[in-house]
Amino acid sequence: MEKSVQVKPNQSLLDIILTEYGSLEAGMKVAAANNTNISSVPEVGGHLIMPEVKQEITDFANVAYLRQNDVVIGTLSLPGLGYEIVLKPGLEVVPNTSGNPHTIGYYSFDVIGSADFVHLFPLSGAYLSDNQLQYESEERYIFGEDAETAAQLSVTPMSALSIPYILPWSVGFGYMIVWSDLTQPIVTTTFKDSEGNEAYAAPMTVLDNISQVVIEQFMGDIDVEIVAATNSSIILRLTRSHPPVSLTNFRNVSMEWLGEAVSSDPDPSDPENPDKCVVSLGAGTHTIGLKTRYVIEGSSSPAAYPASAFTMVIKVH
Repeated sequence: MEKSVQVKPNQSLLDIILTEYGSLEAGMKVAAANNTNISSVPEVGGHLIMPEVKQEITDFANVAYLRQNDVVIGTLSLPGLGYEIVLKPGLEVVPNTSGNPHTIGYYSFDVIGSADFVHLFPLSGAYLSDNQLQYESEERYIFGEDAETAAQLSVTPMSALSIPYILPWSVGFGYMIVWSDLTQPIVTTTFKDSEGNEAYAAPMTVLDNISQVVIEQFMGDIDVEIVAATNSSIILRLTRSHPPVSLTNFRNVSMEWLGEAVSSDPDPSDPENPDKCVVSLGAGTHTIGLKTRYVIEGSSSPAAYPASAFTMVIKVH
């Protein structure tokens, strides 16, 4: 069956043919269907027609391998600047004890680096802030009661990607919510590397009321891909996303760009999609980020919960 595919960065027409058919035998049919020649370089982001061909000229084993392993063939070298993500903190909360916080009197957990933590250069020896978390039971937060704060339990090197906390039990019922104060000049869990790059991760965490269990941890993400490049600038497509939220009160999620992504433009290939944009960056280091807000649903008195946020550093060279 005929279909349309989108051209990815660094792909020649031959790359796309190999991806879709597993061999080059369908090359002339594809070229004819798109009114082009077999050696052409298609425009990134554009679409090409992949015609139906005889089964005997398709290598189904190759096609299956490429798709199962998420392999994108791209043999072209783009002229001009390139980029790399040099610092992108990813964190998760991991309880280090058990017991009902009402009974033992506290929550105890470590904030540790997750699998998607990226730092190209060594991290500096000391954290930039006292890493003071804010916390409060859900209903007290909704009613406007002042939050409590807890600093990190002990000094640990930044390179350990682990910060211990004890949160004395707070009066209240319902979930316990834990977050960072994003209004501060230096946000909780801000990291700095040996090149002077700075970025932070500030998830919003929901803890169970009668155990140490982490119910949810909220923080969005940004996918980065190259669109075009010259010797003086590079255009990147940013796609923001947020994991599905199962807790009813937090399902109303709205995201906003931070850093240099604020001055971005709509993605020409999907201009009505607010979760996609393109940015033009010159050589040097650039910070982009994402802030996510959560608002209670189905209430006569909607309440805005604490936001989550993170920043990342991209180096263009």
